[in-house]
Parts: sequence; C-alpha cells; structure tokens
Amino acid sequence: MSKNILYCVLGVVLGFSVGFLIANAITKPGAQVAPQSRAAAGGVAGPLKPEEMSGELPPGHPSVGGASGDAPASAASVSAEAQAAMDKADRNPKDFDAQVDAADVFYEHKDYSKATFYLTRALTLKGNDFDALVKMGNTKYDSNDLEAAATFYERALAVRPNSPDVRTDLGNTFFMRKDYDRAIAEYRKSVAIDPSHVNSWKNIAVAALEKRDKATATEAVEKLSTLAPEEAESLRQKLAEIP
Repeated sequence: MSKNILYCVLGVVLGFSVGFLIANAITKPGAQVAPQSRAAAGGVAGPLKPEEMSGELPPGHPSVGGASGDAPASAASVSAEAQAAMDKADRNPKDFDAQVDAADVFYEHKDYSKATFYLTRALTLKGNDFDALVKMGNTKYDSNDLEAAATFYERALAVRPNSPDVRTDLGNTFFMRKDYDRAIAEYRKSVAIDPSHVNSWKNIAVAALEKRDKATATEAVEKLSTLAPEEAESLRQKLAEIP
C-alpha cells in the first residue's frame, strides 16, 4: 500500500548565511501509505440528521440539530460524502476501516484534529496496525508535532522494520528539529534496506550540507549521480560552495 513518494526540493535563501528552506529540502511524509478505502474529500462533518440518529453520539461528534453551542461548520462540512464518512465511523465506533476512512477524509482537508480523533479510535481497535500508525505519524508531522510523529513512526517500524519510506520519514522528524546527525543515521538505515532509495540519499546530502559535512555530502551526491543525475547536479553545485 504505497503512495507516490513526494520528492524533496532543495532551496537556498541568501546563500548559506541563511541556509536551506527546511520545508522544501526534504521529502514530505504521507507519501507511503495509500488509504485502504476513501470516502470522497471532506472536512469537519456537520451533525447527523435527526432521522439518522440511533443512540448516543460518541464524543467529538456535533450535536444533532446543530445546537447553538456547536462550533461553526467548516467549508468541508457541507460535503455529503464527508458527512457520510463521519457518520459511518460514529455509528460504528468498533469498525476499524470506517475510522481510518474518516481520518483520511479529514487529513485530506488538513483537519488534523479530527484526523487524530478517528485514528486514535482506530488504534484503540488495532494498536499495531502499520498503516494506521504511519497515518497518525503523518498527521502529527503535518500538524508540527514532530516528537509525537517520531513516536508513531517508531511504533510502525517496530511492526515493519524494513520500510525505507517510513524510516526516511522518521529521519525527517529529526531533520526538522535540526538534529542532523540523528537524521542522517535514520536515512542510512533506510539505504541499508534499499541502497537505491533516492529520497534517502537526497536527504543525506541535504542534511550533510546543512552541517557542512563535506565528506558525507560528497558520498551522497556521488551515489545520486548514478541514481538521479539531475538531482545530483543541483546538489553538487551547493557542495562546491563548501570550503
């Protein structure tokens, strides 16, 4: 169940005095796990219709009828398909797939709070599900909770240690916290699993350039020259700027 990898983009602002634009320098997480099934896009779902109500709603669902105390509906809440995903999950709180599908909808619309809500419920049902753990890691990463993201990636890797994509995403959590040594260590674990993992080699080069480690950057760029020559060339130009 793999998504297309989102490739990293290296950028420099005012040379090395300012450094690389971190957000564009490394691969973005969320690229390695495709939804098992996905309701169409949506966001914070509105309340259930009264005729659809069957028993008490779980915590987190808006009140039936849109009571005055409810939070304002988001633009995504008008989507019938988004409501359907949420309603199905709330009607069937022990349906693992329904929780994951609802989380996918909210993640797609950058509602990371709701995505977390449904993934938490899903992981209560299946605490060692690899895909759900990675999705939670991605959700935490995109909401800038990097420490939590690392925790969920580590849990996913405990289930499936040989995933170079998730290993790279774990490395990214350290990169974004400027712990370049730990980031490179995780990227190296990734290329030990898959020596041709382009994104990991690119990230090694970027992290090494950030810490002015010319030897490590040179190693990564030379490896990339055989795997992704165009990417290697742009990095080689930055490498030449290091004394």
